[in-house]
Formats: sequence, C-alpha cells, structure tokens
Amino acid sequence: MHKNTKKFFTSVMAAIICLAGLAGCTEKQSSGTEPDINGAENMNGDLFVNEGWTYGQISAGGGGYVTGVISTSEEGVYYAKTDVGGAYRWSEPEQKWKSLSYSISEDDRGYYGIDGIAADPQNAANVYLLAGTEYFSNGKTAVFISRNYGETFDIVELTEQIKVHGNGMGRGNGERIAVDPNNSDIIFIGGRTGGMLKSADGGYSWSAVESFPVDRTANGNGINIITFDPSSVKDGVTQRIYAGVSQKNEDAGNLFVSEDAGATWSVLQNSNNAEMPQRIKLDSKGNVYVCYANNEGPWNAGQGSIYKYDAVTKEAKAISPSSESFGDIIIDPEDDNRLVAVTTQTWKQQPNGSYGDVFYTSADGGENWTNIVSGMEMSDNNMPWIADQAIHWCSSLAVNPFNSNEIMVNSGNGIFACDNIWDEKPLFYFNSSGLEETVPIDIITMEDYPLVTAVLDYDGYVHEDIFTPANRHQDKIGSTVSITIAPKNRDYWAKAGGSEGEMLLTYTTDAGKTWNRITNSPEDGKTFYNGSVAFNADGSRLIWSPSNATKSYYTEDLGTTWSVSEGLIGSGFYILGDPENPDYIYACGSSSAYTSSDGGKTFSRMTGTEPSFKRFCVIPGEEGSFYMPSISGLVKVTNHGESFELVPNVKYCEAVSIGKPKNDGDPYVIYMWGMSMEADKKGLYMSEDNGQTWVRINDDLHQFGGTGNGGFVSGDLNVYGRCYMSTVGLGIIYCDKIEK
Repeated sequence: MHKNTKKFFTSVMAAIICLAGLAGCTEKQSSGTEPDINGAENMNGDLFVNEGWTYGQISAGGGGYVTGVISTSEEGVYYAKTDVGGAYRWSEPEQKWKSLSYSISEDDRGYYGIDGIAADPQNAANVYLLAGTEYFSNGKTAVFISRNYGETFDIVELTEQIKVHGNGMGRGNGERIAVDPNNSDIIFIGGRTGGMLKSADGGYSWSAVESFPVDRTANGNGINIITFDPSSVKDGVTQRIYAGVSQKNEDAGNLFVSEDAGATWSVLQNSNNAEMPQRIKLDSKGNVYVCYANNEGPWNAGQGSIYKYDAVTKEAKAISPSSESFGDIIIDPEDDNRLVAVTTQTWKQQPNGSYGDVFYTSADGGENWTNIVSGMEMSDNNMPWIADQAIHWCSSLAVNPFNSNEIMVNSGNGIFACDNIWDEKPLFYFNSSGLEETVPIDIITMEDYPLVTAVLDYDGYVHEDIFTPANRHQDKIGSTVSITIAPKNRDYWAKAGGSEGEMLLTYTTDAGKTWNRITNSPEDGKTFYNGSVAFNADGSRLIWSPSNATKSYYTEDLGTTWSVSEGLIGSGFYILGDPENPDYIYACGSSSAYTSSDGGKTFSRMTGTEPSFKRFCVIPGEEGSFYMPSISGLVKVTNHGESFELVPNVKYCEAVSIGKPKNDGDPYVIYMWGMSMEADKKGLYMSEDNGQTWVRINDDLHQFGGTGNGGFVSGDLNVYGRCYMSTVGLGIIYCDKIEK
C-alpha cells in the first residue's frame, strides 16, 4: 500500500518495554532511517537479550478485531490497536504490520488489550497506548509512552486513577486518548471508570480533570472520545476540546466541549442525546462530525446517524445517508466537501457475497451520499482464507493525509485498505499482513507433515510454510478448541468446538479435504461441546472428553454410536493417543494422570504422578513414553505409565513438547515454558541432552504475554531449533535458532 510514499522507517527489533520514568528513550529519528534502539539495553541493567534466536508470528494472513487504525503527520506511518493482541505499526518498506507488543510479560498480559491509541500530531514518532484488560493482570491500567515509533516504551500505571478494558464493549469507539496538536506535553485520557485525566509532561504524571461531569456510565464504556480542535489555540495550548460519553437519553448529556483547555466543560449545544457517540472528526474549519449508534457496539447496535455541528453558528444538522448505525467518518484533508463514512454492525451484501458494513461517499459536505458497495471490488490480497469474509464491525477510518484517495478501515477480521476510494470502482483489499491477532488453542506437528492448528473464531490452519498465509480448515465451525490426527493413519483428523446448545464435533478421513459432522450425542437429550478429542494411533477409535460433561466417551464408528470411557470422572481431560500402539490412550486432568490399555474403553489412574498442568506430550517412536508437567517440575513417564523419573534441572514447568534433534541419533529436543534450576525467570527453555542442561530461548524483549489461552509450547519435528507457543492474542509465535 502507498507505494508512492517518499518517507519511511524500518523496524529492526520488537518493542522493548522499559520501566516507567526511566530516562534514555530514543528521541525522534529522521525519516528514512531506522529508529536507533542501540542504547535500549543500557536503560535496564537486568535486561536479557538473546542474540541466538529470531522470533515472529506464524503467517495465517491476519485475523482478529482491530479496534482502531490511525494515520499520522508522517507519510507512510500508521498505527493500529487491537482488543487482545496489542498494538502495531505499519512498515512501508516491508508492506506489513509490525507488532509493538512482544515484550509484554505473562504477569502483565492484560496490556495486550489496547483501549486507546494516539500519535502526536507534531511528531509521528511519539505514540501513546492506553492499555488494560479487565479480566487479566488484576485489571491493571497503564499508558505506554514511546518516543521512537513504538520501538521502546515507558509504562506509567494508572490503575488507582482510572480503569480501561481493551476487550470490553465499545472497544471500537474512540479514541479515548489524545495529544494536544499545539503542545505535545499535554495529553488527555478518558477512563471507562474514574473520569478524565490530564498530563502536562508528556504522559509521565497525571491529574484528574475534576470539572468533567461524568466519571462512569451504566454500560461500563465511560468517556470514549477525546478530540482537540487545533484551530483554537492560545499561548501555545489548544483551548477547544470535545469529549464523548457512552450514554444516551441522559439529562447529563453525552457530548461535551471545553473552551478553556479543559478547565470547564459544558454540554455541546444542540447535540444528539438520543444515541451514543462513536467517533468525532473535525474539518479544516473546525466543524464537528459525529457518528452515532443506538448502542456502544461492537455487536449490539444497528441504528444510528451522522450529525454535523457548525463551529460558528452552533447549529446541528443531521447528514446521515441512512438510519444505519455509523462507526466513523473521514474528511478529505484537501477538500472539506468530500466525506467517506462507514456503518458499523450493518449486514448488507458485499461484492464477494458476504454480509457486512456499507461505505458511503459525499462530494458536497453530506448533502448527498452515494452507497459505493454495489460498485466496489474486493481482493483477498493473496490471503486465501479471507476471500469469502466480510468487512464488518467497522468503527475506524484513516485517510492518508498525503493522498486522500487512500484509506484504511478496521474490521472484525483485520484491516482493509483502498487506494482509489474516489474512483468509479474502488478496490478494497485485505491489508493485514503481519497483523496476526488470533487466539490459538491447539497445535499438531508431526514428521514429514504440515503444521496443523486450532484457533478460536477462525477454526485453524494448515501450514506447509509458516511464513506464507495458510488455508483455513474447510469445515468452518468457528472456534476450534481441540484437534487430533491419528499418528499412523494421518488422513484421519477430528476437531471439537461448539458452545452451550450447539455440539460441533467433526472429522475427516482425507486429511482435511472433506469433513463430516457428528450429530449423535454420546447421551440422548444432552448437548456436549468443546473439550478434548484424540484418535488412537491407527484412527480406529476416537475419544472425546467434553468440557460440560462429567464423563468421557469413545466411538469405533466415527460418532454413529458412543460408549462411556470408564474411569474418567470429570470434564475436559486432555487426551492423547500413544503414537505407536493403538491400544494405549493417556489422559490428564484434575491433578491426576490416567492410562488406558484397551483403546480408551477403561482408564486407570497412574499412581505417583501429580500433574500441575494437564497439557503433556507423547514421544514419537517411543511407545508408552511421554513428558508431563508436575508439581515437582517435569516428569518423564515410561512403560505406559508404570515408571516415572524427574527430568533433571527443572524447577518449574507449565507446558512441554519435543522437537527435531540436531543430528540423527541425538535425543529429541525438549521445549518447555517454565524455569530451569539455574534460572530466576519463567520463560521458554530448551534442552538437547534429555534435560541435563537447559538454555533460555526467549528474552526480555520477547515474552509474548506467556502461553495464553492455549497454554502450549510445541517443538517442530521437521526443523531443528524451531518451536511454537500459544498467546492471548498474537497468534502462534515461532522461535528459530540461529545456526552459526
């Protein structure tokens, strides 16, 4: 995108997160150079940097709800925020998005929820993130401050003053953080609770704006918009500020204005109080355009409007092209009469046959509008899984201020771009390369076989090459939580998903080309879902431990009939078949491990094991052997569960896997998320000598928020020195050992 740009920058490392208030963050770099982060290690004497590895995200080709995208004052520089996957910056030379959030720790994984993003209008290198997730990290809220395009951040915690929730309702509204366009030291923030804050020192200290009349709303979305009017300047400080509040039909109002730099506030005259403001934009004359919806979104609205507020006469005028809910509007920076608006949560047919939001254009300031959907074109941009997906949940538009024919729009699947919005047939193409915001749950790697994954919302993917966008599973059940492949009959796969009231269990006997739904419940009148599925070695028996059942079940006819697996009492056991012997099945859950010697018909508890986490791994070629996380560290189980031995030099283990050895005849490489005896920090470790010695794979720049929802690490059985890990919203991380 934007191939005509003259200025650019290149990311050379992922973001480093510094302690709040630490000096030494790099100042703005000139355009066309790489941000200077050579001094980053000196900012924190405890910072560990591992130069023996490279890191990245497996390329699925995008995915996930990008809740905001913004352009900046520097050509080619864009930033994006996501609800569970952190923030990104567009890399013009590489034509892809670069994560700014790799270094977030497991303890701070709530910071992957970005509830607001802002760039300094005077300096695109200065970027600010308002981060926090209600259900992670004890609900901590913080502002992230960068002076070098997001390469490094200082963190200032705000939890005692306000709370935000990057994955909460209304997360597409905004932005709730803004920098004074005339004074880069002044920043305002709107909290979901706690009211409004102001900083006068570039974000390092904050005080409450006591005069603002609203500190929370009934829907928990709070103050959702802050916008400065750059034309109203006095003594170098912007005087006129607008703030939106996520409420409607309230006597208190929902759109406020300050004419004295935030000292006092009043309800905007003639403003629409019947709907909730979504986003605010200003034209060159200071006229205010507000998009409204009947609810905060992203899924509970459907009706709305667009209003224009005249900066001089104070009159309000409805300029809506329809009664649909509207997510955002942009004004051509070269011509105030040219507008582009997009609906949110509207379901109309788009050119690829899917149903999503509607784009409108106006060349006369909103007097007349053109619905461009029927004339526009759509491209998957060589990311095959998106070809039949909609541009939907749109709530943020960004225009290239250097070429107003080019725009970006967010969606529930990533970012789309259009380089010819004012042409007769505008082309929207998927522009999410590098922006991998999926939530992986399961993974399978086998020798001489593609990488197969299970992913929430997007089923999962089959990767022949982890650096190339992959095909999505053909049977689309949405959130797949478990997938299995019979080790000695690799055409047999099965996967489980579903939710309350919907059983989604499906299998394939041709390696994913065609799928068959299992509709017979293991128990009449009961709807089971999710949990863990496992084939035995030859695919002759499928075992299922649903997440909402008190029993586990097996079938010998691919779901036509079911029987109870005796001995497994409880729900959601993690189950794996022995890779060599189809008679043996292993299960783990409820702090106990189990083995079956009759193909899953009956299970008995293994004595002497107390697994601390239930995700274990079997060892190819070694019948009856597997590794299991234990309260004692890491245990190797042999002889089908009869024998146990502690793997040496492991202090703590949450997840374990094995990978390809360096040389034929060498032991499998063991990978784990945990701590070796010599270590003082949890992380990703590997051993090439059966656990005698361990080395740390990741470093303080690459913590990825821990193993997230999937809770797995996985060694690659085809590439030595490559392993994978799950995350809370970065997709699947890969780590590659650099061979010297």
